[in-house]
Amino acid sequence: MATLITTRARARVNHGRWIADCPRPYCANAMRLTPGQSAFHCGGEGGCQLVAEVEWPADAAGIWAALEVRPVPGTRNWYPDAHAEAVRLGLPHGQTAAELRDETREYEGVA
Repeated sequence: MATLITTRARARVNHGRWIADCPRPYCANAMRLTPGQSAFHCGGEGGCQLVAEVEWPADAAGIWAALEVRPVPGTRNWYPDAHAEAVRLGLPHGQTAAELRDETREYEGVA
C-alpha cells in the first residue's frame, strides 16, 4: 500500500543531529535525517508511517558549520522559522548562520 505525500517535514538540528518531526498533528514522532535527504518516513516504534517531502533550510551547510564548532552537543540546536515547538517553548527560531555564530561567541565566556 502506497502512502500519499501530502505535507512536508521540516528539517531542524537537535543536539547536533538533523531531525524532522512528523508533520501529522496527532503524531509526536521525530526521525533522524541524513543531510540532503529528500523523503521523510515516520517509521520505527510508534511511527504513523507517513511519507513526506523534507523541507531543508536554504543554508543548511552554513547552519551546520555554525553549530558544529560548539563543544557541547546539547547546545547544537536550530529551529526553522515559526517552528511550533520553538514558539511554544520561547526558543530562538529561524536564525541565520551568522546569528548562530554570534550566539556562540556571546556564550563562549560563560561558565
